Amino acid sequence: MADGARGDHAESRAAAVRRLRWVLLGGAAMWIVAMGRLVQVQGIDRHYYADRARAQHERLEVLSARRGEILDRAGRELALDVASVSFYGHPAEVRDRSGAARHFANLSGRSVAELTRQLNSDRPFVYLLRQTSDEDLERARAENFQGVFEQKEVRRFYPYGHLAGQLLGFTNIDNEGREGVELALNELLAEEPGAARSFVDSRGRFLPDRSEATAPARPGASVRLTIDAVMQEILEEELARAVAESGAESALGIISDPITGDILALGSVPLFDPNRPGDSPAFHRRNRLITDPFEPGSTLKPITMAAVLDGRHVSTDTIVFCEQGAMELATGDTLRDTKPHGWLTASEVMTNSSNIGMVKLARTLRRAELYEALRAFGFGTRTGTGLPAESAGLLHPAQEWSERSLATIAIGQEISVTAVQLVQAFGAIANGGQLMAPRLLAEIRGANGEVLRRTEPQSVRRVISAETAVILQQMLRGVVRDGTGRNAAIEGIDVAGKTGTAQRARPGGGGYADDEYVSSFIGFLQAPGGAHYIGLVVVENPRIGKYGGTVAAPPFRRAMERILALDGSPSAGPVVALDAAHTPPSQETVPDLRGLPLARARVQAARRGLTLHLQGQGPLVVSQDPSPTAGGSGSVIVCRLGSADDVPPSMPSRRTPLRQAVLMRKLGARQQFAALSP
Repeated sequence: MADGARGDHAESRAAAVRRLRWVLLGGAAMWIVAMGRLVQVQGIDRHYYADRARAQHERLEVLSARRGEILDRAGRELALDVASVSFYGHPAEVRDRSGAARHFANLSGRSVAELTRQLNSDRPFVYLLRQTSDEDLERARAENFQGVFEQKEVRRFYPYGHLAGQLLGFTNIDNEGREGVELALNELLAEEPGAARSFVDSRGRFLPDRSEATAPARPGASVRLTIDAVMQEILEEELARAVAESGAESALGIISDPITGDILALGSVPLFDPNRPGDSPAFHRRNRLITDPFEPGSTLKPITMAAVLDGRHVSTDTIVFCEQGAMELATGDTLRDTKPHGWLTASEVMTNSSNIGMVKLARTLRRAELYEALRAFGFGTRTGTGLPAESAGLLHPAQEWSERSLATIAIGQEISVTAVQLVQAFGAIANGGQLMAPRLLAEIRGANGEVLRRTEPQSVRRVISAETAVILQQMLRGVVRDGTGRNAAIEGIDVAGKTGTAQRARPGGGGYADDEYVSSFIGFLQAPGGAHYIGLVVVENPRIGKYGGTVAAPPFRRAMERILALDGSPSAGPVVALDAAHTPPSQETVPDLRGLPLARARVQAARRGLTLHLQGQGPLVVSQDPSPTAGGSGSVIVCRLGSADDVPPSMPSRRTPLRQAVLMRKLGARQQFAALSP
């Protein structure tokens, strides 16, 4: 029995040794596996796992820089960047994808299916909502989704809405210029975004004290134009009135300084708001003053007369017989005047806008002489404004002219010109014979305020003698005083100008459209203060009236009367006090928000780090505390809201920024401001 017990004990001990051996072998194997895994993680695949750790706890954030501002000649902001917020997601980290898709689809206008498809993709980054509006921001933040984050951005904002919309153009969602000045000067205006590395905790919340910049953002350069915002608004209003009164399809116009070539206003109607470019068709967005040439009609006659006079072929007293209103051309076509005339002097031909008399005077020129004169005045070539898609117009070489070309071109047919070309040519008559390059860009300044480029007035060439220019000026004053341009006359001011009425060419050529006309007036004057202005108004296809003297001359007169009523001139400095955004802090610490819509008041306050406390209801800020005239400073402005009827009529017009005056007038305010009086 003892031997059996000893045997059981030995067997039990052997089993224990075997188990221990297996445990040791298993432990060794596990240790080898762990060490191998450790070598793999910390050695072989260390970069892979380090990248995964960074992806979980680091976020590379784009630092938005500001695109350069576009200013008018007085420093008013025509285009600027304002703060905005976008929402993006990392699809792999978004848990509630269907909920996030529904939430942001309601705000972005995109479909739930589209957002769901993006969130279910293997893309590392997707935008859910870009450049959130102030009204939608709180709604967007109302729900939190894991894996969805905010990104601070900027968006382009045009404080004056439609003002100079076709000239300024617009930017896309990525703040890249797409039309107008925004496109032409995109490389200068464009910003360079920076980057910053930030860190999040296990729940995806940002750790503010752990953020660090990796590449600084560089803002774009600012551009100051020769445009005067007050004159631009006046011009656009009168063009809109001309369209409404005549039932026309559209209208366009320019106001320029013939001495320097500065373009002071340039616009067309229908208008378009660059804040919402998608709401307008391409025809409304296009800057037709440089892209769409038209037959000038009788407004070209002074250029033909300039060639005749400067070549010493005739004098102002030369007489021609105007065939009592009808003359047959060599081709068998009949040329007519609007009313019959007999013998007329060259000056009377211009005053009465006689087609027959002008053709007879033009026949003293050879084809090549008229062609070279027109080319010298800038027709048939681009003016060099620098704006995209500028047209050169149409002027065939003299060797390609037909038997009737000299006659038809002399009276503004068989030739097409842009509005800028026509103003440039008339500027040479107004300034004594020098063709000036149109100047639209005044200067470019870097982010630190240093001047990068400044453009000066540039004379292209002398096109006529000073003596001929004086004669033409006298002739054109006679047109306004005694002839077809009487409706452009301004009491106490010597206005010189020419009317034009041209049949509208059919699209693509093939003759002229029935009962469709292009009515125009172009004129120039000198203000009592010494400023010189030249203005062009073109009304396309009017249904009430058709002659330039009755359709286009009145809006020219009204626009010039309002400009002459301004206290100051472009050469003498700003005509209206600068907006609050441009007033130095030492002069104004509290911005003037009266008359502004609430959204724009918020923008102005946010730019200064101020908070608005609102009282009442309505579209406008009608009063504020503290007032801008009270001085002092503070972080809160109490604004009372109301309608235009609630605005105090005693608001001083001299200190009222243009934007507020315009908005208040459009909302029906009874107070008229000096800078914008009709």
